[in-house]
Amino acid sequence: MLRTMLNLLYPSICRACSKKLGDFNRNICSECAGKIKERLPPFCLKCGKQIGEDPAPADICQDCRNNEPHFDRAWSACIYEGTLKNLIHDFKYNRITCLSADFASLMTGFMKKHGIGKDSQVIVSVPMHTSRLFRREINHSDVLASSLGKRLGIPYTGSALKKIKNTSEQNKLGRQERIKNLCSSFSIKNSSRILNKNILLVDDLFTTGSTVNECSKILKASGAGQIEVITLARGYSV
Repeated sequence: MLRTMLNLLYPSICRACSKKLGDFNRNICSECAGKIKERLPPFCLKCGKQIGEDPAPADICQDCRNNEPHFDRAWSACIYEGTLKNLIHDFKYNRITCLSADFASLMTGFMKKHGIGKDSQVIVSVPMHTSRLFRREINHSDVLASSLGKRLGIPYTGSALKKIKNTSEQNKLGRQERIKNLCSSFSIKNSSRILNKNILLVDDLFTTGSTVNECSKILKASGAGQIEVITLARGYSV
C-alpha cells in the first residue's frame, strides 16, 4: 500500500523516454525494454565474440588464438547501441544508480539461458582509481556487481582488486594502446577473498577485453580459480 501511495505522489518514470510507469520497482518501460537487443550465439568460446553462423564445436576467434586471455570465458548480455547505450551513459556519468536493478535483470536472464556462473563462488567488480572515483562519486561496476550478486545469491566481495595507476580513458584509445595503457594498473587488495575461489568478474562494457583481462591476470596470479566474466553490453563489431 505504501509503495502504491508513493507511486501516486511521486510516479516512477522510464529513464529512456520519461513515460510514467505503473510499477514503482521499474525504471524502463516495456516499449523501451523491447528495444534492447540480447546478444545471440554462436560466441567465441573464450571471449564471447560473435563469430559466425556455423562454428566448429570448439571455435575460438582469431584474437583469442593470437593472445589467449587470462580469464576462462567471457560473456556479454546485450548489444551496446541505441536505448541501452544512452541508459548506460546515464548510469555511469549521471549517477542514475537505480538502473542497476534493471541491468542486473537483463544480465541474469541471459546468464540463466546460457548456464553462466553456475560454479562461481564470489563476485568481483572492476575497480576505479581513487582520483576518478572522487570525480564520479560512485563506481558503477561496484553498484552493478552488488545488484547482480543479490539476484544470483552469490556473495559480492566488495572490490578484491584496486586500481593503482590512474590510466587514460580507454574509450579514447585503440586496441594495442588499451592493452599498454592498463599494463600493471591493478593490484590485489585482499587475496583471502579470492584464494581458490571461482570468480564471476563483473563490468558494464566489453570492448577489447583489455580491462577484464588485466584484472583476471592479477586474480589468477593471486590464487583465484576459474574466472568467468560477465558484462552488460558489447558492440556488434567486438
